[in-house]
Amino acid sequence: MAAQIAQFDWHDTPLGALPHWQAPLRTAVDMMLLSPFPSAVVWGAEMTVVHNDPYLALIEGDGHGLGQAFDTLWATAWENIGPWVFEAFNGGANFVENQPVRLVRKRIGGQACFVFSYTPLRDEDHEVAGFMHTVIDTSAGVDAHDKWREQALAFERQIERVLADRDQIWQLSRDAMIVVTRDLLLQAVNPTWQRVLGWTEDEVRGTAILELVHPADRAEVEVAVMEFVHHRGLEQLETRLRHKDGHYRTLRWTATFDGTLLTAVGRDVSQDQDDALRQLDNLVRASQRLDAVSHVAGGMAHELNNLLSGISGSLELMQRRMEQGRLEQIDRYVSMANDSVSKAMSLTHHLLAFSRHQPLSPKPLDINRELNAMEPLLRQVLGAEMRVNWELDVLPWTVCLDVAQLENALLNLLANAREACLGRGLVTLRTINTRVQAPSSDKRGVAPGDYVALYVCDDGHGMPEIDLARAFEPFFTTKPMGHGAGLGLAMVYGFVGQSGGHVWLESEPDQGMKVCMLFPRCLEHIPQPPQQPVPSVLRANGQRVLLVDDEENLRLVMKEYLQERGFDVCDADDARSALERFRHHGPFDLVITDIGLPGGFSGRQVARAMRMARPEQKILLITGFNDQPLEPQLANAPGTALLLKPFALSSLMNQALLMLGE
Repeated sequence: MAAQIAQFDWHDTPLGALPHWQAPLRTAVDMMLLSPFPSAVVWGAEMTVVHNDPYLALIEGDGHGLGQAFDTLWATAWENIGPWVFEAFNGGANFVENQPVRLVRKRIGGQACFVFSYTPLRDEDHEVAGFMHTVIDTSAGVDAHDKWREQALAFERQIERVLADRDQIWQLSRDAMIVVTRDLLLQAVNPTWQRVLGWTEDEVRGTAILELVHPADRAEVEVAVMEFVHHRGLEQLETRLRHKDGHYRTLRWTATFDGTLLTAVGRDVSQDQDDALRQLDNLVRASQRLDAVSHVAGGMAHELNNLLSGISGSLELMQRRMEQGRLEQIDRYVSMANDSVSKAMSLTHHLLAFSRHQPLSPKPLDINRELNAMEPLLRQVLGAEMRVNWELDVLPWTVCLDVAQLENALLNLLANAREACLGRGLVTLRTINTRVQAPSSDKRGVAPGDYVALYVCDDGHGMPEIDLARAFEPFFTTKPMGHGAGLGLAMVYGFVGQSGGHVWLESEPDQGMKVCMLFPRCLEHIPQPPQQPVPSVLRANGQRVLLVDDEENLRLVMKEYLQERGFDVCDADDARSALERFRHHGPFDLVITDIGLPGGFSGRQVARAMRMARPEQKILLITGFNDQPLEPQLANAPGTALLLKPFALSSLMNQALLMLGE
């Protein structure tokens, strides 16, 4: 019958497929099959029957009763046994010996007198889900009856003891329980293990426990296990284990060793160890204080960008006149002016990053791979006497970031670390998958979800609490006059926030600094890097360009430069004029338009209107203040590019040639 139960198609019965049966049901069936007398497990509200071989002699017909309803099998005797069945479902065990039931044994002939036993069975929630039906043949007399009765009662006690031990200790425990061999191979895990870490027992049985331990904790775990084996173990051990989804959970373990196997009980303490949640209050206060500053910084950067772009373009043209010999002895002043403009351009980029309005070009990426690619540049910033410790997650989740801005943020952080360590110290770069489960009490706090954490730690002089509260403010610096503008951390704050993440600082005087950044997990696939075509010519050949910008000085400078480089340029100062020239003076090989245009009609709308009339139109968008990201249908469309102000006029020309060469 055990073989028939395994082969029987349970899918269409109320019990469902055999692999999905609850553990208490499986245990009861195993015990029932060992019984020497007729027994059946009756489970669920539909009273589905699973029986052993001796039980077949009681069933009418030539088949078996697997999967049938108990009340159907015993319909002829239901009037006598029905009340005892309902009592069993109410939790009452009973041995009905004063009301024997007489049945005709068709399989073996003749009549027999039977006594029924009903033992309640409980599910994983410790609720009565069925009963064990035990049938005793009392026809042999009182002596035989007493013998079978004693065996039945002993069998009932055995079932109750097994079920209680398994349900209350192993299955119903709120702590993860594991059994590990001397070789650190997992032999058994309880259901709580799966709830905490996602791995089923079949998936991890025979697996080395160290494969699931965080790389930074493996040495500590190995030492702890050796001490447990020699009965010198610590009372508790905290370690991080990898969840099936890829993040890590922190468990606090206690263990015993019986000479062969190590049994450990672990409590999930991830909630207490979640760095992001512990910093929530500071994060909320910092966000509230910085919102107003962010708005002012964004407005300043927007106004300055157009002015600086015009100045930069004018200086480039002056330098070109000098190279042509039309002006004399002004090269020194032009060089100084260009140097000042370069610094001003860097300043505005930092302001825009802090204000979270800097146009980004995010893409799915492997943060470990990007950090490894940046390593030579990062080491150059740190200098020869600074040491770097890399603690990168084994399989980090994908994140969606602007690589250039990530690099810029790290350069700023490492420059700060070098100065804090006076040029000689240790910097640690750490990545780790993190899952935040508890909801935040504030909408600007850390929302529940999956994140990739990037930590930059140094062992420098640290920072007092009063300075930590202002560290992200633009122009705030603890450096001496002339040694920093105070925009590095402000830029990092803006970049992380604009990327959908969170950033905070942890530091104490003489205890070093820890910069904590959380970036949301991205579920997109990492694309293959495209091969950028290189323009084969440095001049245009009369290609027609429509140039749209409301800043007159900048527009005239760009127009003159493009014309000198061989373009045929038609310009406009607002959206309406641009669309008119597009309709009546086209077609144009390329449209260059600022995103921020006056009159309530933006460069985005201009681009969409032009694409409706001419879907293949190539469009180069320029901007210095992008408060809204480009729509995917526009940004991802072929023949579209974005150039950030302020830019060198040569960059504008190269981008135009690149697009026209596609």
